[in-house]
Formats: sequence, structure tokens, C-alpha cells
Amino acid sequence: MLAAMVLLVTIAAATTSFFVMGGSSESTNDSYVEARVVRISPKVSGQVISLRVDDNDAVKAGDLLLEIDPVDYQAKVDQATAAVTAAESAVEQAKAAVLRAEANVGEAQAAARAAATEAIRRASDYRRYAAMGTDGVSAQQVETAKHAMKAASDQKDAAEKKAVAAAAELNVAKTNIGTAEAQVAAAKAQLRFAQLQLQYTKIYAPESGNITKRNVESGDFVAPGQPLLAIVRNERWVVANFKEVQLRPMRIGQPVEVKVDSLPDTPLRGHVQSLQSGTGSRFELLPPENATGNWVKVVQRLPVKIVFEPDQPGAKRLEPGMSAEVSVDTRNTSAPGGGVERSAGSARAEAK
Repeated sequence: MLAAMVLLVTIAAATTSFFVMGGSSESTNDSYVEARVVRISPKVSGQVISLRVDDNDAVKAGDLLLEIDPVDYQAKVDQATAAVTAAESAVEQAKAAVLRAEANVGEAQAAARAAATEAIRRASDYRRYAAMGTDGVSAQQVETAKHAMKAASDQKDAAEKKAVAAAAELNVAKTNIGTAEAQVAAAKAQLRFAQLQLQYTKIYAPESGNITKRNVESGDFVAPGQPLLAIVRNERWVVANFKEVQLRPMRIGQPVEVKVDSLPDTPLRGHVQSLQSGTGSRFELLPPENATGNWVKVVQRLPVKIVFEPDQPGAKRLEPGMSAEVSVDTRNTSAPGGGVERSAGSARAEAK
């Protein structure tokens, strides 16, 4: 009788524990370790003359990874530098031409004023001789004064036209300065482009991490956009694909236990960081369209990002693609806003 009572108490305790704890967590084994992968490709073509890294090497941001033969690109920089010098010389020549044109304008205007004064004097002489008639002057002198007046008038017109032409040449010279300065700007742009091309012959690590998928050897000829290697950043997290029916009690910040297949005896702690804004099937190449034809309801899965708590030695041994099993403690459902939270950032945006 006593044994039966003990058995009943044990069963009751186990049942109570099942109902209390069994519905307080959501688990899935459809989860994987993820990391940021930075793919490295060249921006210029050429032969690799120096390869500084090997597979799985640790690198820091700014470390030199490889170098492409810079000889051709250095020659382009030298050529562009010479073009800039020539263009700047053309600007100086254009400015000197403006000074000469301004001097010519001054000279032409002075000549026009002198010719105008001479024309006035000759016209005055003619009028005076013509008024005197036959008293004291001959008809030949009057005729000579008349011809001198016409010649002075013609010279005045010619001098004025030369002054106008000199002013036009001055405007052309000033325009040539603008053209020469534009050529300097174009030459400097070509120089900057050539310098960038030369700079691109050295490829540096944009992020800290480990080298993987190295597809280049010293001596290879590479082309722009060709995948050479990748850098896996040191940060790790887990993407767990939960069924949509499991999401109702899930909130941002809930604690998570992560078990990785490669570390079966080392459970890791983490928390829910965000939920993807869309199921996995929605981002496929051909997402499902249920508006036509026969429709069969399929339970969808939503990726949930889980980040690890700091200072866990086992987390340093994780690599992208490793399988994991996660269990989210859903007992804390007091996250603000109610319902499934997508991310901390979206919650703040909605609060605004």
C-alpha cells in the first residue's frame, strides 16, 4: 500500500512538471551556426606577384592579402601626371595670351582715338579751305584738303574695326583659359583614376577574421570580380527555423539553450535577438503563389536569429554551417507590444 502511494506521488510530480515545463519552451533542430562572410575580388586585372595568406589564416582589418603586378598601372599614373603638367602649362600659355590680347586692345583703342582726332583735324581743314573760296587758297589746295579728310575718315574707320577685332581676340583668349582649365580638371581626374587603379593592385582585408575558400595562387592572372578568397568574421550566431505555430509565445530577449552537434557536452547560452520579416519560402527564387489552382496548406518556418551570451569558451569553436539544436525559454512573455517581436530596431520604430 505504501509503495502504491509513493508511486502515485511520483507520477503526480512528474505529470505536474511536464505540464508546467513542457509548454514553457519551444525547440527545433532545424538550426545552423552562421557568420558574416566577406568575399574578396580584385578591381583590376593582372598577375598576382605576392600572396600573403593561406587557408584558415587569421587576419586583421587592414592586413595585406595579396598584390597584383603594378608596373602597367604605375606607367598609367606617370602618363597621367605628365598630362596634368601639360594641361597646366596650357593654362599659363592661355593667361599669357590674354595679357597680349589686352595689350593689343589698348594699342588698337589708342590708334582708333588718334585716327579719330586726325579725322576731325582734316575735316576742320577742309571746311576752312572751302569757306575761304578763291581768296588766298587755290582749288588744288581745297581738293587736297578734301582728299586728306576722306583718307583720315577711312583710317579712323579702319582703326575702330581693328579695336573691335582686338577686343574679340581678347574674349577668345579669355575663353581659352576656361578651356585649358577644363582640360586640367580632366587630366587630374584621369590621374586620380590611374592612382586608384594602382592602389587597387594591393588588396587589403576589409574585416578581421579567418581566410577560407582561397582560389588563387601566386602567379595567377586575375580579372575584376573574380572570387579569390573569403574572410569569415569572428562573430557567430544561430539561425533557427521555427514553425509558425511555435512563434506565438516567442519574444525578443528570451533566453535560449543551444546545443551544437560538434560540442554535445557543452550547451551554450544565448537569447532571441530578432525574427526575420518573412518566412524562408517567401525569399525563394520562385515564391509560392496561392491565388490560383489547388491549394494545400503547408506549415511555414520563420528564421529566428539567436546570439550567444559573451565569454563562453565553447562559442569560439563554432564555425558557419554547423548543425545545432535550440530551445527557447518562453516563460517570459512580458515583452512590450505583445505578439511576436521582429527585432529591437523595429520595436523602437513602431514605438515612434
